[in-house]
Amino acid sequence: MLQRPQDNWRPTGRRDVSKGISPLLAINGIIVLAMLVFALSFPSASEWISAAAQAEFVGGEPAMAPTQIAQPDEAIRTVSSN
Repeated sequence: MLQRPQDNWRPTGRRDVSKGISPLLAINGIIVLAMLVFALSFPSASEWISAAAQAEFVGGEPAMAPTQIAQPDEAIRTVSSN
């Protein structure tokens, strides 16, 4: 007679992982929706976003000045002994 194997390998008292993912997705969806409504309700918000992106990613002044290589003031003279 065939018997089903025991499910002893399953941990008891453990919550299902999918139950924790749904609220997380809902909260992120609400935040994205609120940001979208904010951006659409204030037309100047697109200008703020554009200015922030340009300030962040478009290079203005370099962080460090370019390095200058030292040049000797005079030409090197050789002295010969006679």
